[in-house]
Amino acid sequence: MHITITGMLGSGKSTICRIIAEEKGYEVYSTGKIQRQVASQKGVTTLELNKMMTEHPELDSIIDNETVRIARENEDKTIIFDSRMAWFFVPDAYNIFLTVDPYISAQRVMRADRGDVEGYSDVEEAKTKLMERASTEHERFIRIYNADYWNYNNYDLILDATWHDPDTLAAIIMGHMNMSISKNKKKRMTQSVLMSPKSLYPAVLTKNAEEHIINKKDWDSPHVYIIPKSHYNYIVRGHATVLQALSNKTELISVKSINMDEKSQLIIDEQSYKLFEETGEFTYVSNPNV
Repeated sequence: MHITITGMLGSGKSTICRIIAEEKGYEVYSTGKIQRQVASQKGVTTLELNKMMTEHPELDSIIDNETVRIARENEDKTIIFDSRMAWFFVPDAYNIFLTVDPYISAQRVMRADRGDVEGYSDVEEAKTKLMERASTEHERFIRIYNADYWNYNNYDLILDATWHDPDTLAAIIMGHMNMSISKNKKKRMTQSVLMSPKSLYPAVLTKNAEEHIINKKDWDSPHVYIIPKSHYNYIVRGHATVLQALSNKTELISVKSINMDEKSQLIIDEQSYKLFEETGEFTYVSNPNV
């Protein structure tokens, strides 16, 4: 069985991979470490290396070819791929995506010991540069592979890593892997998207930008539908359900992710931010730049 874990920068995937590997005795293959080594050898930051990869795709192939080789030569061995794009290159894997608030991501990276390759003066600078780096990677992968690693549809489990420590997240992942993968390691259950209600932002999905009124039917939907966009996750149906979860102090809720078509627009309802914060007695870690 092969497992791939990817996610937003600073989501804690490398730490979670290590915890699972130690608990289960699995091997871990990390492409992030190779990327940082290449950046260090060239005397550039990881952001600068990503920009270099835009013009020199052969740098990507160093990582990609190694991922394919390891997966092919170890079909009967359980390996965790700590990799941005392993889900694309490793067939029949259990694919996991970790999402995280950009500000928490920046805090974690600031605390991590990654030498001088990723140095930032403060958390705000780290947040800005990490989001820029993530966008650069995202655009490059779409151009080179026509593959969108931010698209939740590519994964078996999407997990919000904002509000929990790595040990808790690792336990959740191991529990879902046990439930989702049958004895023959091929038949899986449906996709799971687990989000903290404190990480979901109220919005309106509309094809008419002049219509900003939230549809009551959408608001009162028992099922929560979200749209991930630019590092944040927006509620487009089931707002009342999320409010109830906030009121009940529910840590994680099961939601469904949908993609927005080109003709639709996502209207950010900033007035509802305060309603959600007051109901849940919390404050959003960061607010999208809208």
